[in-house]
Amino acid sequence: MQGLAELLKAILPPVLAGCAVTGVVWWGWPQLRVLVRLQERRFDAVLNKQLLMDIKPRAAMIGTLVAMVVAGLVGVMLGEHWFWFVICAAPTLALPGVVLNHLETKRRAKLEAQLIDGITSLSSGVRAGLTLVQSMQLLVTNATGPIKQEFEQLLREYEFGVDLNQAMLNASNRIGSSHYRLLFSAIQAHRTRGGDVAESLDRICEAVREIQRLDGKLTTLTAQGRSQAWMMALAALGIMGFGYMFAPDEASRVIGDAIGRLILLGAFGLVVAGGLWIRRIMDVDM
Repeated sequence: MQGLAELLKAILPPVLAGCAVTGVVWWGWPQLRVLVRLQERRFDAVLNKQLLMDIKPRAAMIGTLVAMVVAGLVGVMLGEHWFWFVICAAPTLALPGVVLNHLETKRRAKLEAQLIDGITSLSSGVRAGLTLVQSMQLLVTNATGPIKQEFEQLLREYEFGVDLNQAMLNASNRIGSSHYRLLFSAIQAHRTRGGDVAESLDRICEAVREIQRLDGKLTTLTAQGRSQAWMMALAALGIMGFGYMFAPDEASRVIGDAIGRLILLGAFGLVVAGGLWIRRIMDVDM
């Protein structure tokens, strides 16, 4: 009996660990494939359709995974524990999403800042006797930056046989701005019902200018709440840093213990969730 008990003690843990790993892989592999597809679509939407860059989504995804593994292995070599693999790999995996959001937000802000001048250029071209397409070509000739790229893409689709309404719809979906959606919807309605194009564009220009003024005021009012989200996230890192400075032995003991590592991971997850929650509350759509 004693020999059987020792045999079970020797065999049972590896068997249970193997079953657990098999179950995780069996359940997690389809979920991982879904997440990879979603991230590839995100890369395609931002890099190729919005930023108009010729980068394959699969190549960007492979680069992200390779960077995650390398960062995790570096963390293991420096920290001499697999806990550091998670600590170093998780931010690397999340970094592309943060970068894409930053690039997308920055480009959309530039597009919205150029919208008033763009509408004015379209209105001036129509008043000078040009057609709507010719006014868009005039805008492309005189403009710079992302608005030039977007209208170039719109006109390129139109020249290849796409209906102008569909080309404007594609541009609206690609930009993702409610202001551009308002502009293209008004132009589509005018092409259907008729009327004075220049006068319609002038009214849209005034409406967009007022919306942007209210957006700026709202951004100013909610700036304190957004800064508090960052302060809350950085406070946890600051507390850990002070712990290492004034009590290095106790802080190292927390990381060296399995329960301590779980508590740190849980605290990190709560900090991230709290920051995202505050940003979601502060993100008011006009």
